[in-house]
Amino acid sequence: EELQSGVRSIFSTGGAFAAVKEDGSVVTWGRADFGGDSSAVREELQSGVRNIFASDCAFAAVKDDGSVVTWGRADYGGDSSAVREELQSGVRNIFSSKGAFAAVKDDGRVITWGDAACGGDSSAVRDELQSGVRIILSSDQAFAAVKEDGSVVAWGHEDYGGDSSAVREKLQSGVRNIFSSAGAFA
Repeated sequence: EELQSGVRSIFSTGGAFAAVKEDGSVVTWGRADFGGDSSAVREELQSGVRNIFASDCAFAAVKDDGSVVTWGRADYGGDSSAVREELQSGVRNIFSSKGAFAAVKDDGRVITWGDAACGGDSSAVRDELQSGVRIILSSDQAFAAVKEDGSVVAWGHEDYGGDSSAVREKLQSGVRNIFSSAGAFA
């Protein structure tokens, strides 16, 4: 019934779907442990949802007011309670790996949550992610951010591109774009 009309876009995890309707509400279905059950955040998804992003087992919705709502498996980014305060407003965009999310705020700061091994823990590069981030790319288990000054910051699982220390000097400036595969960045 809810999907008979007014669906604007549909997003998917590995086992569930989330539809954003024209009125900004969200309808979910599929496996509960993959984000198919959004009942815990039903109130927050009644209106004002601008866009949805997905990891393998969780969803993150950005609302018109710049706040973020998450649901699905906690260890895949469905639980953002540890960074709740920072996700109340000002979120411009969200990027996802298999098990984590990275939100870029209006001031160019990055907030991460989810599986630490998939980039959910960015504490090692926290200082570099405080401002000036333009875009983020992801591999399966890592993130790489391009900053306004053309430098690159990477974090997450080292076997998936999360450790760029070997080429740090070459990533200090002048980078226009980044591309990603499942396990690396260029």
